[in-house]
Amino acid sequence: MSDDEWSYMIRSVKRGESGPWMCPECDKYAVELGQRFEQGRVVEHTLMCLACQAEVTAPA
Repeated sequence: MSDDEWSYMIRSVKRGESGPWMCPECDKYAVELGQRFEQGRVVEHTLMCLACQAEVTAPA
């Protein structure tokens, strides 16, 4: 897993960017963003590749 590439994607999410993102595992543009909310605020971001199921989760 390329931690640097996943970290770059998480930083771009926190800046408000919406992709598209290419999966560092399988090189396909299939990464989707999921967000977990508590009391109306985003508390966690999850990026997951729909092609190979690789994922990373980080606090908002």
